[in-house]
Amino acid sequence: MIGLALASTAQTRKLARVLAVRLRPPALVTVEGDLGTGKTTLVREILRARGVRGAITSPSFTLAQSYRGREGERLHHLDLYRLSRGVDAELFAWDDYLGEDAITFVEWPAAGSDALPPADVRVELEHHTPTSRLARLFGDERFEADVAAGAEEARLTVTRESRAPGGERP
Repeated sequence: MIGLALASTAQTRKLARVLAVRLRPPALVTVEGDLGTGKTTLVREILRARGVRGAITSPSFTLAQSYRGREGERLHHLDLYRLSRGVDAELFAWDDYLGEDAITFVEWPAAGSDALPPADVRVELEHHTPTSRLARLFGDERFEADVAAGAEEARLTVTRESRAPGGERP
């Protein structure tokens, strides 16, 4: 796990650009945090950095928005805030948004936790002050190291936590 101190929205956008360069299909990225922690800002900036032009709207009411990146990859942004666990989640068309050529971002993933496969990358955002956030990123060891190096190059403050024996995430 790596931690990042994000002192502003501009730093959240820097983190998004670091992630955009390193994410490759297929990938499921969950983005968790309370309201107003910057989940949609983070995803929107990743999509822009991957080549999406035009309006990038929040899928809060539609549940899902899909785009194409500059390399032809499918990019999906799901917001499950209004999806109920159980029947709603079971009826959702998950297969339409997961695939070999897709990077799928899921905000509020708990609603779909029974149906979603394990995330390749998990980002947790939390309020630190009214204008700053703390981010925790979980991925495989190589991905975390690559993101940490890129974040440091972007002049973001990075902290690292050691893994449990055997390389497992704590």
